[in-house]
Amino acid sequence: MIVVPHHLLPDDQQARAELLRSYFPNQIVTSTLTDEGWSITLKWPTTAEFYVDPNLTKGLHWWSQNVDVEDIPFSVRQERQWQLSLNDSWTLFSWSRWLTVCAANNALPTDVVLLHVDDHDDLMSPRLWFNPGGWNDVVTQQCVDLLMPETVSAAINSGAIGIGSFIVPLLYQIPRLHIRHLCATGYSSSRCGMYRLERATKVDELLNPNMLRPSVRLEGMLEPINDNLGNLSTYSVSAKPEDWLHSLPNVPTLLHIDLDYFNNRFNGDSDWELHSSRHDPAIHKILKDIDSVFDALYLQGVLERIVNVTVALSPGFFPAEFWSKATERINYHIDKLGINSAA
Repeated sequence: MIVVPHHLLPDDQQARAELLRSYFPNQIVTSTLTDEGWSITLKWPTTAEFYVDPNLTKGLHWWSQNVDVEDIPFSVRQERQWQLSLNDSWTLFSWSRWLTVCAANNALPTDVVLLHVDDHDDLMSPRLWFNPGGWNDVVTQQCVDLLMPETVSAAINSGAIGIGSFIVPLLYQIPRLHIRHLCATGYSSSRCGMYRLERATKVDELLNPNMLRPSVRLEGMLEPINDNLGNLSTYSVSAKPEDWLHSLPNVPTLLHIDLDYFNNRFNGDSDWELHSSRHDPAIHKILKDIDSVFDALYLQGVLERIVNVTVALSPGFFPAEFWSKATERINYHIDKLGINSAA
């Protein structure tokens, strides 16, 4: 439970509910006025309707006979060479485990490439507050440290790190992060070029205006660059796999795949059926595009740099009816290409 001073939230019920929903978009939020202020209660969704996919239950039964809707935020498993999760937030947990191994070997990298295969950029601010030693989870007030994976999993379980905000903490951990975003829809056309990726902060005006949260900003388009990246973190987005992998620096590489890159029928929107332009290819096209991504990795000689692979199914975005065949195809390529990552 979170208590917010009365003056920070509107008295109007609808306005207050909308603010809280925008702050905690993946949870059910209720607010009650008390003598101390607004008492905020968070709950994870328990009904399939929240995820808008009519085939969700069938997909969950494929995942596990013991998993129900309320288990979605906590469902993650380790495949032989990669991590598979329902929600994308667990990607940061896998990265945290990898970084912890690097730290134990006195080999924390200064440059990392993130190959981000996703219909979204996922650069939203996590619900973390800066403290003198790092971050605190705004929900639990507990510390969050990427070199302590158990603190990352706790922040994912609380909702402080969510499906759109799991990348930003990595930017604060790695001196130079180079995001190469493969996207089939809007970002790939509206953000052509290379950008400086800069750390930023934002005031948490909703819960505590005295606290700052980590965020990022994209600054100024850069000329095409190669292995000599100076002291910059960078971001670029491409629609074609061959462009996505052009002139990558030769540094440790994280491969992250959100299956909504291949099909984002729902986009978390209950009105999805009203959108005529939704990204909704058939399964044969999805499988062909998975092949294209891995073929590009092979042809561009990137495989030996990949140190970590994560895949998310994204309930409410990528259709549950395709989960089985898509993950089977991904697993086939990882085995075939001999990708030896630390999940």
